[in-house]
Amino acid sequence: AFLEVHNEEVRDLLHPDTNPKRISIREKSDGAIVVAGAREVVTTNADEMLRLLELGCVARTTGGTKMNENSSRSHAIFTIIIEQTLLSNEAREKHKGRYASAKFHLVDLAGSERNKKTKATGSRFQESININSGLLALG
Repeated sequence: AFLEVHNEEVRDLLHPDTNPKRISIREKSDGAIVVAGAREVVTTNADEMLRLLELGCVARTTGGTKMNENSSRSHAIFTIIIEQTLLSNEAREKHKGRYASAKFHLVDLAGSERNKKTKATGSRFQESININSGLLALG
């Protein structure tokens, strides 16, 4: 999955035609965070995964400011789940079965914005407020 958070709305960058209103972030009773409405894409090798990363990056929201002509206007999360099946005998004993998995979240946060430097106005100024609010929420 490759998600973008822009102006407090979550978009599926691998399926940009998906209505953002159909995507929601929820917390399950056990504390796990779930993104409902975003679709995962299965790949079988690193080249396919990199192609999806590039595809999603092209769909990201960008815009010009006085500081950066192609400024990222959003936060993005690219999630990779690696699964291995039919492990060797040694690995099977170590992992207690024939299956192992790992999950990685690659996160790109939009940089904090100082209006004094960016000279943003209108919707670009509102974006900067949302960017800064998101960063503040993360600590």
